[in-house]
Amino acid sequence: MEGSECPPVTVEGDWTPAQTKALKNKLHIYFQSKKKSSGGDCRVEAEEGAPRAAVYFSSPEVRERVLARKNHEIILDSKTIQLRLSSAAVSPVSMFHVDVFPHSELPVCCSLSLLWVQLFGPSTFRFL
Repeated sequence: MEGSECPPVTVEGDWTPAQTKALKNKLHIYFQSKKKSSGGDCRVEAEEGAPRAAVYFSSPEVRERVLARKNHEIILDSKTIQLRLSSAAVSPVSMFHVDVFPHSELPVCCSLSLLWVQLFGPSTFRFL
């Protein structure tokens, strides 16, 4: 995918950690299909060991079409998995790779700074 991406759509379902790699491929195929999911050009990031993935669409229109669709499901290992989609904002801490502190120990000032940059863009942020 080239160009800028939309905020991710969070996808949750009942799959096992062992299914993560196969799931990532299935989700990519599913969300690329306009017929199956109302989707389009996208990329998928699956969290290892968690029943959660993030789908990044290249177009806001496609993203909204996917979110507007009522039912999403895939078949994985001969089992139908109902997908739960949400467009909740991603934590600003998880958007940036901050290796100085574990996420739970990130100072409040840094969290607020990252939130500001996420909401209003880097050109609006000044260090004092």
